[in-house]
Amino acid sequence: MTTEQSPAQETYRATAFADSKSELAAPGATPERLEHLREHGFVIITDFVDNPWIPVLREAGRRVTEACAPEHGYSKIDCSKGYVHRAGGNEPWAIRGLIHPAFEEPCFAEFHGSDDFLNFVASWCNGLGPEDMSLSGLLLWCNPRHHENGPSWHRDVTWWGEGKPYFSQRDNRGESPEDYSEEVEKVRWEEIRANNAKSLTERNGVSMFLALVDDECHELIPGSHERWRTPFEHDVLLPQSMKDQGVPYTPSWNRKDPLPGQVSIRLKPGEALIRNGVTIHTGHTVPERERNTLSIGWSKWSGPFTGEPAVADARSAWQLDPAVREALPYEWMQTAWDRWAETQTLGDTLEDRYAGFDIQRIKTGEVVGWRSELERQAAAAGEAWERFQTVA
Repeated sequence: MTTEQSPAQETYRATAFADSKSELAAPGATPERLEHLREHGFVIITDFVDNPWIPVLREAGRRVTEACAPEHGYSKIDCSKGYVHRAGGNEPWAIRGLIHPAFEEPCFAEFHGSDDFLNFVASWCNGLGPEDMSLSGLLLWCNPRHHENGPSWHRDVTWWGEGKPYFSQRDNRGESPEDYSEEVEKVRWEEIRANNAKSLTERNGVSMFLALVDDECHELIPGSHERWRTPFEHDVLLPQSMKDQGVPYTPSWNRKDPLPGQVSIRLKPGEALIRNGVTIHTGHTVPERERNTLSIGWSKWSGPFTGEPAVADARSAWQLDPAVREALPYEWMQTAWDRWAETQTLGDTLEDRYAGFDIQRIKTGEVVGWRSELERQAAAAGEAWERFQTVA
């Protein structure tokens, strides 16, 4: 009698890597680092290697990742108070909400406001200090335990349509083939290149991917921030919905093979990636390799706000909770929260406030998250509650 064995699965690994360089080891925004960032669209810094915060954040990251596993629901952490991106099997791959007191890990906010981190921000951003800051996002990259996740190649800018910022709950990636015409795309590209030069010169903020363990999950195409896409890359970036609607493109990618010129950013604990979000990039994780990387930064305050608050993107709506402000360890951080919060307003639908995992839990009868009349009515209605429905 013979037993048929299933073929062994091959664990994904990148085909090329970028590592930290000794000639870029000097701290802060050195001319050499800025030139590397300008030319390649990324730079690896080593300013936090052997920093005592790294092991503290590492263990906190592991606790949060474990607590957000789907089988725990909200029993270990009420993650409805944040926003957890989930892959197959509802496994988390990115966790927002780290500074909400419900997550019970104050070290993230403490590091965000620490002298160690602020000194780096000042060195990178022309002396930017706490008195001139507005709150920026903070999240933890992790990896699903049971399934490969990625690739999902993209740019962190709107290169289509009118160039308006992406709004997650409405998935506004263009409404018609005209939004993705070559003519429109080239107009957006000129705007993007102008912003590239401005952001590198002014440096009114900094965001980084700070590795807490060995990480090779971030992949990008060096130099792609400063050039228009190739026909191959157009196939990679163009949404399937636009292909189905007839936007011309050249089919050439099988949705899994490496892209020409791609590299994996290989980080050691305490090393960090600073990159231009215009680069064509993706995350790519496999269960066999831990990912525990903190995305963190600060932005310069743009001055007194005189406009109308906008509905917050669902990914950051949790941050409007006054409990977040109260949990921030320094008064200047609370002021930075005020500056951000006055520009935002909480949306009035479930989709404006939660990830899909939380919406489904609410529809099964759990009143979680903001626990307002919206959540109570939706929990009572169950599956009869419609997308983007508001309180009666």
